[in-house]
Amino acid sequence: MKKLTIPVVVGRLCPGFYDGVLMIFTFFLMVLAFSANRVSAQERRPADELGVGQMLPDDLWDVPFSSLRVRGTGVVGGDGSVVDGSVVGGSGFEPSVFRLRELKGRLIILDFWATWCGGCIAGFPKAKKLQERFGDKVSFVLVNNEDPVKAERLLSRRLAENGEVFRYVNSDTLLNRLFFKRLIPHYVWIDGGGKVMAVTGGDELTEENIAGTLSGSEGVTGIRNVLDIDRKLPLFSSPALPGLGLMKYSLLTKGKVSGLPSGFLWRKDKVTGRNSGMAITNLPFWYIYKKLFVEFLIKQKDFHGSDRLVYEGRDMHLLQDTFFNYEFSVSGPLIPRLDSMMLADLNTFSPFRFALEKRRVRSLSLVVVDSLKLPRAKLGMKVMVSGVAGDFGGAAEGRVGGIGAADGGAKRRKVRFEKVRLRELVYLLKEKGLISDTVVDGTFSDVVVSLELWGAGPMGDAGDWLLSGLNRQLSRFGMRLTEGYSVLNYGVIRDQVVNLN
Repeated sequence: MKKLTIPVVVGRLCPGFYDGVLMIFTFFLMVLAFSANRVSAQERRPADELGVGQMLPDDLWDVPFSSLRVRGTGVVGGDGSVVDGSVVGGSGFEPSVFRLRELKGRLIILDFWATWCGGCIAGFPKAKKLQERFGDKVSFVLVNNEDPVKAERLLSRRLAENGEVFRYVNSDTLLNRLFFKRLIPHYVWIDGGGKVMAVTGGDELTEENIAGTLSGSEGVTGIRNVLDIDRKLPLFSSPALPGLGLMKYSLLTKGKVSGLPSGFLWRKDKVTGRNSGMAITNLPFWYIYKKLFVEFLIKQKDFHGSDRLVYEGRDMHLLQDTFFNYEFSVSGPLIPRLDSMMLADLNTFSPFRFALEKRRVRSLSLVVVDSLKLPRAKLGMKVMVSGVAGDFGGAAEGRVGGIGAADGGAKRRKVRFEKVRLRELVYLLKEKGLISDTVVDGTFSDVVVSLELWGAGPMGDAGDWLLSGLNRQLSRFGMRLTEGYSVLNYGVIRDQVVNLN
């Protein structure tokens, strides 16, 4: 195969490794590295990007990448174990140089990760197990393009705590350019001859898939390659789509899509800056409707009411466990009608129907009975739970919610509410597990308070508060919880009714 010359980008080079001529050459490589970083920041598609089915350029096998090795050991085996040395006691790393040629002939899996990526780090134990399972047939290479000190600090901690030893590429720009993806972690599978077999997410890292890849090309037909989707564009659309002339865009797909995160992304109108749409990716409809309901409550200044979302249907699995992707966007004069149009669209094409309803329900209301006793504080908000002491016992008289105090007594926890608005306090009492019934604010006050209350230990069989006991404490601060009924906003999800006539 004809050799392809590629620019070598190396984060740190060992002193004395190159002669004077190559040191001058390194200067120009640094210039190329800065250019590569600018390209990455702008998310342009690299001209020399390698795709599935392509071969690694010959030059790439011998690029000296900045790497790490376990301090005081020397050699790392193909399965990731330390050959001559021990990692017991948490010995750290020292700078080294790594070349892909060291692994030629085996399946190489490049693991692109970052220190801030929880999903990336959560995948390390799985990679370690697979590397140990397949021995010298498979090698994972962790590729990171951050500050090498930051990466080394995290890897050293993982080494001490979990004994995780891999091949490493640090301060990288070259591999990130050749295998560009917006989402991490992603894994590049390269066979022994240098062919790119797949570029996947973590779900595809299984013993079955690796064994199939090692046995031949037929074994990889079921592996799903990760898509590289730019969510700044309408989902799955062509870059040539005339976005400025887009009056309405709607899309709904069922099933998880590898390459998309789970979450919400508002669309913004370029002229007014107002919300003109929303992209919802890899989420069940329960979370989609919860998001829409919370947005409604915020506009109604009815905060802390997401627990008032209820399902009155039969298919909880479809609602809570099945992933969907949904986008709805409008422009111009349609923007003020965004919420109602999006809800109508969902109620037409989704498996469910959603409605906003007023319901009269039993509730607890926090009221002020003596404003002079209020523990006033300066403006600010900080909620802190601390301390476990004493025993909480007593009869179940006046219990709040469905869980009562333990018969023999339970450990109590002290909850400190520091610098909170009075109208928020009742919702924080519920959030921190002191009460479980529906709650409403009866103070209608922005007075800022700080106070400490005592409650039972972890919620469970020995968990909830007695209303009478909680009120005895609140009375010292001029407040009280009263039982009654309230008319509140509820979000109600029902199954879609299909008319077959």
